[in-house]
Parts: sequence; C-alpha cells; structure tokens
Amino acid sequence: MKKTIILHDTFLYKGGWERLIMMMWKALKADIASGFFSSGSFDLRKEWFEWKMISVSSEIFKKWFRHLKLKWAFLFNTSFLKEYDNIIFSWDCISAQRNCRSDAKKIYYCHTPPRYIYDLHELYLKKVPLLLKPAFKIFCFVFKIMYERDVKSMDLVLTNSINTQKRIKKFLWIESTVLYPPVDLEKFKFLGQNDYYLSFARLSDAKRVDKIVEAFKLMPEKKLVVIYGENDPQRQKIFDLAKWRENIEFKTLPGNVGFTDYVGNAIATIYIPIDEDFGMSPVESMAAGKPVIWVNDGWLKESIIDGKTGILIDAEAKVEDIVSAVRILNADKALEMRWNCEARARDFSLQVFDREINKIVNN
Repeated sequence: MKKTIILHDTFLYKGGWERLIMMMWKALKADIASGFFSSGSFDLRKEWFEWKMISVSSEIFKKWFRHLKLKWAFLFNTSFLKEYDNIIFSWDCISAQRNCRSDAKKIYYCHTPPRYIYDLHELYLKKVPLLLKPAFKIFCFVFKIMYERDVKSMDLVLTNSINTQKRIKKFLWIESTVLYPPVDLEKFKFLGQNDYYLSFARLSDAKRVDKIVEAFKLMPEKKLVVIYGENDPQRQKIFDLAKWRENIEFKTLPGNVGFTDYVGNAIATIYIPIDEDFGMSPVESMAAGKPVIWVNDGWLKESIIDGKTGILIDAEAKVEDIVSAVRILNADKALEMRWNCEARARDFSLQVFDREINKIVNN
C-alpha cells in the first residue's frame, strides 16, 4: 500500500487551513508533518489522529524569524519524505520537495501564492522598518525564484476556490484544479437559537473582527460572541476595543470543545474578511443552518447566496453596514434561511471531498 504524508507549514492557529488538513488525513489516513504543532492550535490526538506526527522545527512565534527558520527546516530537515510515495504540500513548505524521491507523486494544495511576494507585496513592505526594507526586498526576490521553481516541480497543483485559481494563473502562469475544502456535516447541526450572533474568524487584520466589535458597541441590545485562539495576532487590540461592553463576550475553547455547540445555537454568524482565498467558517455556519453576514469579496461570492443563505454587505465592510445587516437578520429572518443554508452546505460535504481527494492521490 502506498504511503502518504501531508506537509503543512505550521499548526499555529485554530484556523481554516488547519481544519482542512484534519479533513485531509481523515480522508487519506495519512501521516502529518509540520514546522511545529503549537498548543494554541488543534490537538490532533484529541481529534482522534492516530498516525505519525513529525515536527521539522521547534515552536517560534516571531513572524519573520519564524518564516526564515522554517524555510531552512523544510530545506534541510525533511529527508524523511523519501519514505513516502505521495506527498501533499500545504501552504509555504514546498521547498521540501527537494527531499522527495524522484518517483513520488508531489501534490501542492495552494491556498494562495504567497501574498507578501505577489499581490500584497507593497502593503507588507510598508510595515517593514526603513533600515530593513532592502533586506526584505532581497528575501522576497530570492523566495520568489525558489517558490516558482518549486511549484513547477509539482505533479499537480490543487487550490481552494476559483478566486485563488485565477490568482495562480495571473502570477504563476500555471493551471490548477479547484478542490473545495470540506465540512464534516455530522459535526455541524442546527441546535436552536440563543440570543447571540457569532464570530469565529481569527483575530487578525485581514479578518476585520475589530469592525464587528465596533458595530456591536453601537447595538448594546444585541449580543456578540467572539471565539478566538490564544495565538491570534490582534487579540489584545480587540479585547481593548470591547472593554466594559457587557454585550460582547470572548471565548477561547481548549481542544475546540464546545465549538460546534456555539455555532449550532447562534442566530447567525458574521464573516467579513478582505479578499478571502477560502474560508471554512461560512460553510460550517451554513451546515448548522445559520446564515452569514458577508462581504462581496473573494471566495465568499462562490459559497454564500445573498438573500438565501446570508446577507451581503459592501466589500468595504463599513461599521454602519454591519449594524444594518444585523438588524435585518433577526432571529425570525435567520430561521427562514435555515433549510437553504443546510442544502448549500451539502455541496461541500466530507463525502464529496473524500471521494475526490482519494481519486487524485491514489489513482
């Protein structure tokens, strides 16, 4: 029997990418390797993972140092890949392809071409201190050459959405195959309606949870629950925004225990990221019969149906637009959308994904 391993850059957060990797090993019964497995991410053993887990480096949180250290580790600490017949690369770890056997099948699941190199390069550059800008430009130049060479060595490139597929074509001039990440419909169920709206996006600039919090500060009669991870980068800023607001509650869930209960009992969820490549959050919400307040941007246009499975707001996501959408999407309106939400989520089922990923990897 052929041996398969999934190599992911880090298990640092409790995000959509990490949930996707968990769905992959369930479908393929594959080993997993990662830069490291953080205590702030999912505990795979508690998720019933029983295959081999390999860390190629040690845990580190300082962003740019982490990136450089892991780049080195993927280049020089992944000789174990020679043991495998199928290797699936996820996110920024494909430099490890040098350590695969020549007869191995190499598959790259591209969540997006690295945005600090391509479409968001200037935005990242602005955040770099003036004295470090020349070094940043050199690193990006070198990493761009390495990345494009590594991508071209792959036997197949998969991606998560038509939105990302277009980005890959634009920047890399290669074809890719869309394989939508799945949701385990057995886990996400409609359980009822409590009195809260839910946000469970990572607390980072791109997810704009700060705007959701600002909106609920203007609606003290409406309750917001924010689920976050211990390593989320914007955590303290958003905590400070909500200080003394009794209608805004923050929850961290060790081991992810209780997460599906929070989704299943919400009125609706709110998800307003900037040009999202793919986010599992809205599909998980719909699987539980919960409509989504969403933005007309990125992959969301492929998943949510305005007026049927959610309420659309402008891509700019102004605070007043969020307020207006919440007032429209009251408990009665959300309940009317339940069946459409559940039907739409079935297009992203684990069964569909299981069949397709096994066909790709094992044939």
